[in-house]
Amino acid sequence: MRNKSSVTVLRFVGFASLAVAALAGCAALGLPPPEGAGLGVQPPILTFEKVDLARTPSSGQLAAYYCPELVSAPLGGAALLCQGLFGARPLPATMAVDFDVSFKVTNPNQVPLPLSSLLAAVTVFPAASNQKLGAACVTFCPAEAPNCGTAGSNPTACQAASHDIHSLSDYGAAAAPLLIVSGLEGTAGQLPSLLAPKLAPAGDLHVVARMSLQPSELLATMRLLAAQSVDDLKRGRPPTFVVPYRLEGTVWFDAGAAGRVAVNWGPTEGSFTLPVEGMSHP
Repeated sequence: MRNKSSVTVLRFVGFASLAVAALAGCAALGLPPPEGAGLGVQPPILTFEKVDLARTPSSGQLAAYYCPELVSAPLGGAALLCQGLFGARPLPATMAVDFDVSFKVTNPNQVPLPLSSLLAAVTVFPAASNQKLGAACVTFCPAEAPNCGTAGSNPTACQAASHDIHSLSDYGAAAAPLLIVSGLEGTAGQLPSLLAPKLAPAGDLHVVARMSLQPSELLATMRLLAAQSVDDLKRGRPPTFVVPYRLEGTVWFDAGAAGRVAVNWGPTEGSFTLPVEGMSHP
């Protein structure tokens, strides 16, 4: 006659066998394992640290870009007037805004967890009528296979089964390409890197992700601010732009045969003041 403890063990073994079979079935079909399929693997603890501007357009670039659009002059002379004040109008592609988002991640498990993909979403001017949403997903190569060829943009890597986890599909109204995630800070401070850093067992990992606000969308959104500075532009004074933002997203970690574990980050709010004197420009 079986006692209760033996029945419990048998039931657990049966459940574990079904779980393993389910994971194997997903692998055979080329599908990702179910979200949260890792028995006993706890999500890492993610602490948002800061956002730092890394590159902005210069004051001269901003003034030279908006002046011909907003300043009126007799006989269509706005272009000549503005060029005399601020120089030639720059190409929009040279005016991206780069920034670094820093996290600290703590692993409560006794197994390593490589970072596999990152989702980021940004809303600029979140409280205004001209707000703009952007979202981006990036996947990373395993450290042991730096030339794997699968890193980079991969929207399917940033989907989650759980409604508690942010997915790329949650940002269907995002403007492309407002936001780009270039990669992570490497061992020598080189950016960007698409090699997956590994979160050691019971260890900590500092992650710095380089992101960019692309000018094709940002400059159009900032035009309302520039229109408020027409008098400054006429006097040859470059305007200053304060761009409020809200950031949030998800980080996925690879738990091997156990599947993926995901952790949300944000939302966090702040503002970028452009330009920043002494900062690198294109």
